[in-house]
Amino acid sequence: MPYKYLSLGVVFFLFILTGCTENQPPLSGIPTILIDYIEETEETKIFIRGIDDRLFSNITIRIKDESLEENYTYESHMSTSLEAFLLHVSVWDKQKEYEYKGTIRLFDDDGEMKMYIKKSGDNHEVEKTFPHKIIMERKE
Repeated sequence: MPYKYLSLGVVFFLFILTGCTENQPPLSGIPTILIDYIEETEETKIFIRGIDDRLFSNITIRIKDESLEENYTYESHMSTSLEAFLLHVSVWDKQKEYEYKGTIRLFDDDGEMKMYIKKSGDNHEVEKTFPHKIIMERKE
């Protein structure tokens, strides 16, 4: 009797997996952002790449007035010495666009080094530790 439920579970899992691969990209195809602060150089580094080694059509990173755009690349990165900045990342994977917009603040009011992230559209900041990884959302 327990094998009946096990085989039913396997069939259900394969059904979900098949549905996910047909309608949406696998999780490994979603780009990620890694934000790290280097104390020695007082720079924040932003790294964009896929969870696996995926070739993206375009990666664009905007920090305040600066912009970096790379075509047909596996990863991209940009540095800034700003303590607070608006980050806008756009990644194209063939016909799909992934986007992230948010405000990054590196120090709290007492000058203690902490990272605060406020995603566009949210009303509150979230405290994060370094390095911090964000999985980007698909733009509809």
